[in-house]
Amino acid sequence: WLGIHAGEATLEARGVGVEDGVYVYRFATTARTRPAVSAIYLVDTRTESWVDVAGFHSRRFRQHAREGGYRHDSVTTFDLVGRTAAYDSIDFGRVPRGISALDEVLRVTGFRRQDFAIPGPVQDELSGLYAVRALPLEVGRTVVLPTFANTKLWELEVRVLRREPLETALGPVETLVVEPLLKYEGLFQRKGR
Repeated sequence: WLGIHAGEATLEARGVGVEDGVYVYRFATTARTRPAVSAIYLVDTRTESWVDVAGFHSRRFRQHAREGGYRHDSVTTFDLVGRTAAYDSIDFGRVPRGISALDEVLRVTGFRRQDFAIPGPVQDELSGLYAVRALPLEVGRTVVLPTFANTKLWELEVRVLRREPLETALGPVETLVVEPLLKYEGLFQRKGR
């Protein structure tokens, strides 16, 4: 940011675990500003995605965001049998500004639940990235994934543009260049190509 090391962002696969008796992949992202920058503009955002190992679809998505004056905490739980996405979120509009600890926020406001219909297995904002990586991609084809983000069902389109060699520390690696066509903004932004 203006030539200053403002913070760090990570994207990680945390391995396989068991949630509610089901094997799941755990994926996460973090974005945090360094202390000097946080005094001007704080960023402390974490997201986690739990993905069913057998069907590679989202089971749960959690988001904790602090970006400047913006605050957001939510958990989305996907129920394939009932074909619903249960979205639990905190209404920070009801929380006095002096309260920042999450347990105090929950004491004041609690979670608000909304249920949304889903057609079946879907991706969340983060799991879609890994789902595309797991597909057999072909140049010239477009992949479409149903994705639940921002309390709505979207179609994430990913165009497979071309093959391209990439030089790495371990030597050249053959890669595929893909272009996601986001119709929503959330974890990833719709800016540029």
